[in-house]
Amino acid sequence: MWFYVIVGALAILAILGGIALGGVFTIVLLPLALIAVVGAVAYSIMARASQSGPAGGTDERPLPSGQQGSSGQVRTSPEALADARRAQQ
Repeated sequence: MWFYVIVGALAILAILGGIALGGVFTIVLLPLALIAVVGAVAYSIMARASQSGPAGGTDERPLPSGQQGSSGQVRTSPEALADARRAQQ
């Protein structure tokens, strides 16, 4: 995102330099602005391509319902575990 600020500043300087001063400013700043624009576009394309998931942001899996499936573990409290140990002794 910060790259776009630099690109914008270089583009504005290139335009103003080309209109008002011409010559060296146009020769130097215009190619720098073009390189920055190409770099920003390439970076944006690579960043979007590296994101996981489908392009539309939709997933084919259904949304989970509010019900939790059993995990095979019994949910107990520490007090219930202590009572069970006392009963075994």
